[in-house]
Amino acid sequence: MKYVLEQLSHQCVGCGSYAYKDTRAKDGQIFLPIDTPTPYALYSGDKGQSWKTLSLKEGRQTDRFIQLQDGSFLALSFDNVVHHAIRNPGQEIIPFVAGVYRAKTMEDVIAGNITSTFTQIDIPRLCMGWGDSGNTHTSCISNGLIQLADGSILATMYGQTKDDTTLCPYFQEHGGYDFYLYRSWCILSTDGGNTFSFLSTIADVQTYPIPDINAEGYCEPDCIELEPGHIVCVIRTGGHEVYSPLYCTHSYDSGKTWEPPYQICPWGVLPKLFTMEDGTLVCVSGHIHTMLLFSPDKGHTWSQPHIIEPCDGKWDKSPSGYNSAFESSPGEITIIFDDPKEGIADGAPAGQLRRVYIRTYRVRQEK
Repeated sequence: MKYVLEQLSHQCVGCGSYAYKDTRAKDGQIFLPIDTPTPYALYSGDKGQSWKTLSLKEGRQTDRFIQLQDGSFLALSFDNVVHHAIRNPGQEIIPFVAGVYRAKTMEDVIAGNITSTFTQIDIPRLCMGWGDSGNTHTSCISNGLIQLADGSILATMYGQTKDDTTLCPYFQEHGGYDFYLYRSWCILSTDGGNTFSFLSTIADVQTYPIPDINAEGYCEPDCIELEPGHIVCVIRTGGHEVYSPLYCTHSYDSGKTWEPPYQICPWGVLPKLFTMEDGTLVCVSGHIHTMLLFSPDKGHTWSQPHIIEPCDGKWDKSPSGYNSAFESSPGEITIIFDDPKEGIADGAPAGQLRRVYIRTYRVRQEK
């Protein structure tokens, strides 16, 4: 199956980057905070067909919520909220505590009327590790947060455990620290998100080696349930200045076990998945080039990457690759992404090169 994209509209909404924390409501509302020194968010009340800008209070923390079956909204913290309180990183059991954030309505999400609780999650053999920015961490909750058909809530995570023994030479040479390649796993809640427990490992490099150990390992997994029990997960392995593939894997038992991962694109960070009205599965990703991937058969085969905006610069002169995309009308996809080329041409200061763009395409299939 061949996919043809016809651009319908394009607009620049201003400076910013990391346009990935989209909260979507079943009634068509979308709330998307943008990372910028002057905080703002994009808002649509019609599934992304039109947009307006909302000012946000400086210093406000924002999260990506999902709407649950009961109509309320749930988000989880990205970091281990007690990471910096751990005094002995070599202790046998490393605790992971997640922030659990709730809002009753989309209006509460937009206004920041959020309630916070915390839950400890037992991650087997979790250890303190290094990130790709010279930072230490004790794993992260990724963007894969979904409610399954049976009502349980599944979230994806990545980090390092004591079983991860593959070192990345790049960070030894350029950072002077021992970075062990990431693994990805998932956690499950059967009580509406009040508590979570470890469910399974999705992929690790000891079991499934990747071509270039100068990459970062299996990280930033996103997932989607296509049928009851059938979950598709796409995972990043690349980072910094290394081209390393996106991988795809499937679970047919609601995340308890996973098939061996396979490559679907030579590059990409923070993959995000959604389905179109006709059943097409779509993945948006980027960093090296902002792009879309299409699957006509529930993630078993994928199209070649459709480059939305080419840009192959190093990190400070490249897109972040952290995007949002969704079907805004039947057969039409709206993608929100950042890109630095206009900022570079305008002589913008370092750290403020990226601009945020909204672009809509009509998607047509050809055999």
